[in-house]
Amino acid sequence: MRTFALPFLALLLAAVPASASDGITVESLLARRAQALSAMHVVQPRTLEVRGTLTGLGSIGTFHSWLDGDLRRYDEALGVRTRQTVRVGDVRYVRNVYGDVRKSGPSAALRQRTEDSIESNAFVHHPEDAVLLGQATLPDGRAVYRLRVQVPGGDPYGIALDAATSMIDETAYPDGDGVATVEYYDYAVTNGALYAPRSVESAGGGLSLTSIVTTVDVDRPIDASIFAVPQSVRIGATAPVTVPLLSDKGLQYVRASANGKPLLLLIDSGSQGVVLDPQAAARLGIEPQGTIEIRGARNTQGAGVAPLDAIDIGAARLPVNAVTVVDLNGLTYDGKAVDGVLGFPFFAAAEIRIDPEKSMLTIAQPGSLPVRGAPIPLETNRDVSEVVARINNKVDGRFVVDTGNNSDLLIFHAFVQANPGVVFYGQARTFASNRGVGGSSAAVPTTVDRLQIGPFSLYNRYANIILADRGAFADGDDAGNIGFGSLRNFIVTFDDANNTLYLEKTHWFDDGRYRPQYEH
Repeated sequence: MRTFALPFLALLLAAVPASASDGITVESLLARRAQALSAMHVVQPRTLEVRGTLTGLGSIGTFHSWLDGDLRRYDEALGVRTRQTVRVGDVRYVRNVYGDVRKSGPSAALRQRTEDSIESNAFVHHPEDAVLLGQATLPDGRAVYRLRVQVPGGDPYGIALDAATSMIDETAYPDGDGVATVEYYDYAVTNGALYAPRSVESAGGGLSLTSIVTTVDVDRPIDASIFAVPQSVRIGATAPVTVPLLSDKGLQYVRASANGKPLLLLIDSGSQGVVLDPQAAARLGIEPQGTIEIRGARNTQGAGVAPLDAIDIGAARLPVNAVTVVDLNGLTYDGKAVDGVLGFPFFAAAEIRIDPEKSMLTIAQPGSLPVRGAPIPLETNRDVSEVVARINNKVDGRFVVDTGNNSDLLIFHAFVQANPGVVFYGQARTFASNRGVGGSSAAVPTTVDRLQIGPFSLYNRYANIILADRGAFADGDDAGNIGFGSLRNFIVTFDDANNTLYLEKTHWFDDGRYRPQYEH
């Protein structure tokens, strides 16, 4: 398995007219598929329940799916990793391994529209929604015709129709740095329901997941409770809990414990998970399972995922179920190794107040702390905390609020390229190195004249333009990260469950108006 190279990504996204290849047209290909489906007596089932096995990422597991009209559910368990997706109409609810439930945003619905058309075979009757990209041969020798399908109001989706059978051998869609793919092998029909007994999914990085269907039930009643919307886990604390914050080199740490053993953890709102260093995992007596890809400064593979019921922070208990085990690359506090990272699952399960004035961290049930500061809308659909901020009075961008970065500001190269003239860095004489999980990323230092976050303006922000074209710092969906170098001017309250960030000026608040600019 592989993800497609960038040339195919460009084809997938390109808006080009329908074309013919050796007399083959979109209309003739879709007519062939319609005939093949008719010959196999394929019909859309009223209900469908499928069970099977999963293999990949160094683990084995199971999956179970249900479909009833516009209600769907998909459960998977791969070793300690679990995930549940419930769909009600056009809205998806995804419960991750940490027990946090995310409701899909508008962008997910765009892809879903085209995906639904392909899955139901409605696209077969709408050749105007497809473009023929050409012929190709898959690695196993199957000859295919590649099509780009995009329904009105939907995102583009790539499919590969088998030249001999007209079945879908492969689907593809843009995902992060490349294109995620699913390859399908053979097809079967049970009571009119068409399915592939074996499929292989890849999201890049050389990691793949194989699904084998073992049981198919068609048009049997499904209990309505199966499609109940899952609920997020919450912090175990009946009243707000306040614990000391430890600060070193512009980053914030907290002392915690798990399995009766002490831990020193970085508070990192820019991390999507809860992470432990391999030495800390060994000390807790937990063994990582399988492999995992970490999207940090560079994409890298971690040791795996290990079972862990909870982490205790003072009198507050954070249910985690599992932690990612990855080398933290020498992250230290006061010269001593740091055991791990408290990332987004911590912020999703509680209301978190970081008070740099008193060096205190307060943990409470979401929405329960007295309001302090100006409320700012917060986006959390991508398992990080994001706000819309404005650069140099010109352009708005979506920025990760990143307590795990001690810089004032990171700006991604894709944002700079998309907004020429907004940030000037062409005469920088030096390079900066921005270090994170997975290593470091090349960067160019500059000064941003003005950063506006809600009602606040911060001037002369020392910024790094991240030059990487891979990894988390190359994300085309974000403009960059607002680091703790800027956030330290505020008492910061994260109420991610209610999509709100509160900022209150500290007594040492400095808007930076009189800071010297970086010298190019």
